[in-house]
Amino acid sequence: MHFEVTILGCGAATPTLKHAPTSQAINWQGKWILLDCGEGLQTNLRKFKIPLQKIELICISHLHGDHVLGLIGLLGSMNLFGRKRLLKIAGPSAIVEFVTRSLELTHTHIRFPIEFIDCNGLGDEAVITWGENTVRAFPVKHRIPAYGFNFLHCPRIHRLRKDSIDAQGLQRSEILKLKAGEDVVRDNGEILRVQDHCEPLKPAIRYVYSGDTEPCDAVRTAAKHADVLYHESTFLHELSATAKSTGHSTAQQAAILGKEAGVYLLILGHLSSRYRDENRVLNEAQGHHPNAYLANEGMRIRIFPGEKPSVHYLE
Repeated sequence: MHFEVTILGCGAATPTLKHAPTSQAINWQGKWILLDCGEGLQTNLRKFKIPLQKIELICISHLHGDHVLGLIGLLGSMNLFGRKRLLKIAGPSAIVEFVTRSLELTHTHIRFPIEFIDCNGLGDEAVITWGENTVRAFPVKHRIPAYGFNFLHCPRIHRLRKDSIDAQGLQRSEILKLKAGEDVVRDNGEILRVQDHCEPLKPAIRYVYSGDTEPCDAVRTAAKHADVLYHESTFLHELSATAKSTGHSTAQQAAILGKEAGVYLLILGHLSSRYRDENRVLNEAQGHHPNAYLANEGMRIRIFPGEKPSVHYLE
């Protein structure tokens, strides 16, 4: 199981010389997913060697410009590079109009199919599911319709112990039952128990992306015992009133939420250019959640089942 997040942009509102607006790339067992598409996205896709044409799904948290203005240019480049395969775009209901009208007005003619996924209409359905992997959207609390995203790998298929196949003379139907987690009862009354003939399931992994939001129960619930939570931390606590009026969070609020949810690793993002010394943001958060890190372009977060998530940095 391979799950790796690359931070492409983690700044708030506008591009600066230090940070690009929000965007992330996820490599999930070879399936590539983008989270938000701020300005400058394509430059960092190239810089950090993300295979643009392998991207299968783009998740847009909301339609504020710093999260979506890089999308149309990206679609145009995909087309110029000869893309033919389907691209899925998930986001608020208005994402369909934003993309189609922008393509029309800029005369960007694409020759590959796009499937839009309206997060508002999903209910309990997943954005996508394949194998033991699921992406879910959940509504958060911002000034406009906005979503966070929950990435869950939950093993369900048991690995059979090799010696059991020959020793027990297992039939194909029995193998399938055991791998699905069901005990087998033979005609002679013999019971083959899953725990005796299969390896234990590996632990689940969970990565949660808050999007732009005030602290809210939806994020807290989604992030329950998550390996990693990426939570926006636009303000310090001294500006908590401003955070509330603009639909954002303070570093302290993000850290308290992460601690309450039992999150192992907290990544602080959507960093405001008003704080030239970003250690102030980090220090505020670490007072409540010691295992907090500041996001940065080129940061890679790796999660493997049964292991503590790790953080690496690219040049």
